[in-house]
Amino acid sequence: MQLTSMRPDHLPHVLALIAEADLCLKPELEWLRYRTFGDPTCLPELLLVAEDGGEPVGFCIACIRGERGVVKAFAVRATHRRRGIATRLFEEIEAQLRARGIEQVVVEGVAPNYLVPGVDLHHTDAVVFLMQRGYETDRVTRVDMDVDLHRADLETAEDEARLAREGIILRRSRPEEITPAAEFALTHFSAPWQQEVMDAACFVPPPLFIALADSQIIAFAVYDVTGLSRFGPTGTHPDYRRKGIGGALLKMCLRSIRDRGERRAEIGWAGPLGFYARAVGATIGRAYWTFHKELVS
Repeated sequence: MQLTSMRPDHLPHVLALIAEADLCLKPELEWLRYRTFGDPTCLPELLLVAEDGGEPVGFCIACIRGERGVVKAFAVRATHRRRGIATRLFEEIEAQLRARGIEQVVVEGVAPNYLVPGVDLHHTDAVVFLMQRGYETDRVTRVDMDVDLHRADLETAEDEARLAREGIILRRSRPEEITPAAEFALTHFSAPWQQEVMDAACFVPPPLFIALADSQIIAFAVYDVTGLSRFGPTGTHPDYRRKGIGGALLKMCLRSIRDRGERRAEIGWAGPLGFYARAVGATIGRAYWTFHKELVS
C-alpha cells in the first residue's frame, strides 16, 4: 500500500469510495471536484489517496482554514479496513499540517465548500478510529433532515397569492440576481452563505428562489449548492420574518427537486428542526459529531 497525492483521474475512484461508505445522499463528480481541486485551501499535499496495487482503496481530503487544519472527509474500502490505511493517511495529513505550523486539526464540515457536516454517527469504525487517535468531541450533534417529497405538501399557490397582496413576490432568481442575493446573504448572515448563494451561478436554471419587496431582495433559499438534492442555506430579512416567506421558499425549492424525479431530499445541517418538521414533515436523518485534536510538535 502506498500513499499518493490525489490526481484528477482519481476522482471517479474517490467518488466510488464515498458512495460505498455512504457519506452523503447523492455524491456527484463535479460536486467532488469543486470541493477538492476547486478549493484553493486544499493544498495538493492534503489531498491523499491510498493505493493497493495501483487501485485506490482509501482517501483523506483536508484543507487549511485560518489557523486550523480541517479534514473534510475520509474513508477506506470495507475490504481493506484494519490494515493501518486510515492510520497512514492521518499520520501524513497531521505531519503536513505540523510542517506548516498548524497546531490544531478538526474533522468536521467548515463552510463553504464542505463535503459533509461532520462524522456520521452511524459510522462506528470512523468514530472509534478518531477517538483512538486522540481526537476529542464535545458530542454536540449536527443533523440533516430527510423529506419524503411524495408525501410532503409542497403547494405554495395560496401563500404566493397572500404575500403578493402584501407586495411580496416569490419566484426563481434570474441569473443577474444571483450576485445581489449573495450580497444580501453576506449582509444579513455570513460570508460562507454568500459563497454558497453565488454557487447557484454554476447551474441552469439557478437553484435559487428569492422574495422581493419593492424590487429589493428580502429572502432567499437555495438547493443543490452543497450537494445534489440538499436544501439550504436559506434566510429572511428580520423585518419580514413570521410571514410564511421562508416556508414558501422551502417548498418551492423542494418542489423543484421533486419535479425532476427525486423522491427524497435532505435539509443539510438543519437549524430550526421544529420549523422543518411542521412545514414539510421533515424527520431527523443523518447525525454528526465533530472532532478536534491539538498537534504537538
